Parts: sequence; C-alpha cells; structure tokens
Amino acid sequence: MIGRYRGGGLLLLAMLFFNMAAAAQETPPPGEQPGAAEQSVAVDPDLEAAIKADKAEAPEKPISISNAVRENVSPQAAKFIPDISFILDVGVGWFFWDDHIRQGGHAIDENGFTLQGLEMAVSGSVDPFFRYDMNFEFAHLHLEEAYLTSLSLPINMQIRLGYMNAAFGRQNPRHLHAWNFINPPLSHTRFMGEEHFSGLGGELSFLLPLPWYMTIGGQMLDTKPETAFRSGSFGTIDLTKSGKLDGLEDFVYVARIENFSDITDNWSLNWGLSGGWGQSPYVPDNRVDLYGTDLYIKWRPIALGNDALAVGLTLEYLFRQTQAPNDNTKDHGGYAQLDVQLARQWMMGVRGDYTDILSGTTPDPEKIRERQWRGSLVGSFIPTHFSRLKLQYDIGQEKSHDLYHAAMLQLEVGIGEHMAHKF
Repeated sequence: MIGRYRGGGLLLLAMLFFNMAAAAQETPPPGEQPGAAEQSVAVDPDLEAAIKADKAEAPEKPISISNAVRENVSPQAAKFIPDISFILDVGVGWFFWDDHIRQGGHAIDENGFTLQGLEMAVSGSVDPFFRYDMNFEFAHLHLEEAYLTSLSLPINMQIRLGYMNAAFGRQNPRHLHAWNFINPPLSHTRFMGEEHFSGLGGELSFLLPLPWYMTIGGQMLDTKPETAFRSGSFGTIDLTKSGKLDGLEDFVYVARIENFSDITDNWSLNWGLSGGWGQSPYVPDNRVDLYGTDLYIKWRPIALGNDALAVGLTLEYLFRQTQAPNDNTKDHGGYAQLDVQLARQWMMGVRGDYTDILSGTTPDPEKIRERQWRGSLVGSFIPTHFSRLKLQYDIGQEKSHDLYHAAMLQLEVGIGEHMAHKF
C-alpha cells in the first residue's frame, strides 16, 4: 500500500517537472521579451480597439492634492475633503530712477526681489445649500477672504456671508494670480487699497430673468478696525464722533449691476456699474461717495479652437467725492488694458493708467496724489495652467517729477484645484 502511494507520488513529481521544463522553453530569457506587436496578437482585436477608444475618450484627471487624497479614502470620507491649492508669486524689479510711483501691497516697488504673494485657497461644498471659500495670504500674513455662499435659494437669489472683497469694478475682486500684469492699475491702489477693498459683512444678489445675463447686488460691510476692514477710500468706525457703531450710516455700502452678453459667436461683452458709500477718513460723520464703470470686450474665433488668436479690451473708470476739512475733494482715474493671446502659451498686453484731482485740495498727499500716469507692456509665457512667467516694462511720471523707467520679471506657480483661469 505504501509502495503504491510512493509510486503515485513519483509519477506526480515527474509530471510537474515536465510541465516546468515546457514553461521554461516557452518563456524567453531576460532581454528577449517579445515586442508589443507580438504580445497583442493573443488579444481579441475588437476588445483591444474598444479598450483604446475608452482610453482616448476618458477625460484626463487633473493632478491635485485633493484628488490624490480622495483616491486613498472612502467615498463617504472624500465628500468632506475640500479643494486645496497653493499659489506662489515671486518677482524681481529694477527702477532706473529712485523717484518713481510706489503702490505697496502686492506691487513690486523697489529694486531686487519681492515675494508678492503665497496664497492658500480652500474651497468646497458644505451640502446642497452652502459652499465655502477661504483664501489666506502667507506672504503678508493676513486673511484675504473667507465666506459662505448659498446654492439653492429661490428666484435666482444668492447670499454671501463672511469676509470678502467688495464687488466693486473688475479689478478689485481678482486675486493676485488672476492679474495679467505684474502690478495693479494706479486707480486700484488709489481708490480700492494697496491690496483690496474688503471687509466683514453680507451680500445679496439676484440673477434677473432676461435674455442676457444680468445680476444686481448689494453689500453691507462692517468698518470696525478689529474686523480688518480695508479700503483706500472709506474710514473706519473709530473716525466717527462717537467712535463706535451707533447707526446704519456707519457701515459701508456697495452696489453693483453687471451685464454679460454674447454679441455673436466670436464676440462677447461685459459691462458693469458700481457704487460705494461710507464714512470719510478725514472728517467725523462726513461722507465719501465712490462710483465706477467697467467694460470688457472679447473677440475669440471659436471655429479655430483654443490655439487661435484672441483679444480682450478692458476699460475701467472711477470717480470719488471726499468730504475733507473745509473742502470737498473730487478726484478720478482709470485704465485701458489690451490683452492679446497669441497662442496657447503666449500672451502680450499693453496698459495705460491715469489718476488726478479734479477739484479741491488733497487732504492726504500720500493717499490722494496729484496727477499720475504710467504705460506698461507685458509678455507672458504660460507652459501650463499651473505656471506662468511674465516680463514687464513700465514708463511713468508723477506731477513735477521726472520720467522713470522700470523692468520687472515675475514667476508664478501653483498646485491644486484653484490655479487655472480663462482668458
């Protein structure tokens, strides 16, 4: 009996040996693996064609921190993970005359290197009813924005609550990485602020049922210094006679109407009107009125695709009336900006800036300056949506000062969901 099992075991070992020898003969030695064409012979041709078609049609998933995290967590946990991004802007500038216009904030004002910004952006949907957005600036160590947005209110109504940039004009709501030029317009620094006109408050807006896109909205912003109210035009609550919030007139109010329309398949137009009203920074319980209008016209031949030539023209004008000691100062300013997309990776731009006092005397020569003008030319190389290199040349003058020239170079890189912006 034992001999019978022993003979059967030897037979099994012999069969295993012959099978291994046959497999070794069929498998080529290292360095002699069959080519791709030979390996695909055993695959059904129809199946192989279907697999290739699926790969070609499948959208390529963007590389981001949040996507990388979501791939390693359960679907239940992934819905609580926000979109996160970091955007770095570093520049170097050289002014050929020391007597030149200085803007502060994100602008390059002096010779040498400048860390213009290091922004962290976090955003996501809380539930079907609310979305949140937060932007923190590490370069200057302050909060840029943090607010909730409603998602499903009736009659095309939307509410925002939190700390936000004022919805005034075209330039102020844009963050640094959305600028096509290295420095902001002169009118932005003069009327909005060194970085942004922003504050803690609420916004109510409506999308009107019209044949074109039209929104109307209003904001109410707190002006207490401890809530980090920032403005180049309006004063904080401590500048009133009482020094505290004791009436609705102590808030700053902003209103905006915006219209967008596709004129033709290739032409589109965006036109906005803005207004702001609040406390004067120079006389207790006196007022400042700020008005602005902006126009953006874009031409892009859709039939030629995204690589074709595209042109955008931006015009923005602002007017301000400030009650000052024994005076009523009126000043104005604006800019014209032409952006040209030469190809997918190349852009050019030219901009002209102008600000001046219309009547009255300036109560603060540092904030309300006399005539300033500047011309700028910029070229941008954009390898991908996540990096951009800009080279800019400026020529400018302040009243009674000499002409100055400047050259600037900026590198911008970002990772995450927030970086890409359309032209």
